[in-house]
Amino acid sequence: MKTLTPKLLCLMLLAALLAGCRKHEAAKADEEASSCSDMYYDTDNAVYHWKTTFSPDSFDLYFLNRHNVRTIYMRMFDIATETDPLTGYSQVVPIATTRFLKPVPKHTNVIPTTYITTNALREMRGKEEEFARLIVERLTAMHAYNSCGLLREIQFDCDWTPTTRASYASLCRHARELLDQKEVRLSITLRLHQLDEEAPPADRAVLMLYNTGNLKEKDTRNSILDVDDVTPYLKQCGKYALPLSYAYPLFGWGVMFRGGKFVSIVAEDSAGTSADEHIRTERATAKEIMEVKALVEKHLGKAQGRTVLYHLDQSQLNHYTDEEIQSIYYD
Repeated sequence: MKTLTPKLLCLMLLAALLAGCRKHEAAKADEEASSCSDMYYDTDNAVYHWKTTFSPDSFDLYFLNRHNVRTIYMRMFDIATETDPLTGYSQVVPIATTRFLKPVPKHTNVIPTTYITTNALREMRGKEEEFARLIVERLTAMHAYNSCGLLREIQFDCDWTPTTRASYASLCRHARELLDQKEVRLSITLRLHQLDEEAPPADRAVLMLYNTGNLKEKDTRNSILDVDDVTPYLKQCGKYALPLSYAYPLFGWGVMFRGGKFVSIVAEDSAGTSADEHIRTERATAKEIMEVKALVEKHLGKAQGRTVLYHLDQSQLNHYTDEEIQSIYYD
């Protein structure tokens, strides 16, 4: 369908910018008060935060401190499409915006991140420059408004496809041009199947070493991470054009099938409600993660940036010991 001018995105951006102006001076004072908050860590430990509220509790603070985590990739919002109820046309809008209920811990480098759906990319075609500006400005405004310290990098997360590759490259190129003026880097996420494709215009990438298998196939052993799924991609790839960080999964779920057909992702402890339902429990063990880590470093080299864990959630992280987490970060 025809893409409308993204009025809703503009309005939401304007509101964020106006609010950000009110707190700009306070945020600036906070930054100057702590020299450590102005430090930029290129090779530190990192973690993703992928919830719609940021409210770190005692466990989260312990985790960050215990494992010397200095960088949080903070999902700020998603870019998706929705139908305008008045016109019936599809438009590109930000959804699932993160609310900050508590302040960002001091000495923490926050990288504002947005997930961009492939449907949104299709609707952006021909207007990538406009959307790059809107997305960059909204991420920048949210980062400033929530007193996230010195902005040195933003990240685009997108599982682009052959039909959306050109549009995504254009979006990244325009975003990078804007960010270069601010001396801010653009990083992107990278899936295994994208390793042998031309790198989008960006400064660095995070290779996501999870969700490697076919979730909806009933015979899949573990769609989150399986060394047998990872190996073929690494054996056939050469050196990637961008500096790579590596992200590993510390999460699990259940995958429900009914009559042998995929139904949905459910909680790990869910139970089937009928005889023809089956739930496959999936979680990568620390040993499996370390096996994949050794494999990826053999073929692509040591991380040129960060080791990143997904994600900051006590219910998921409790499945791993401190020693196991330390081994993933440091071994």
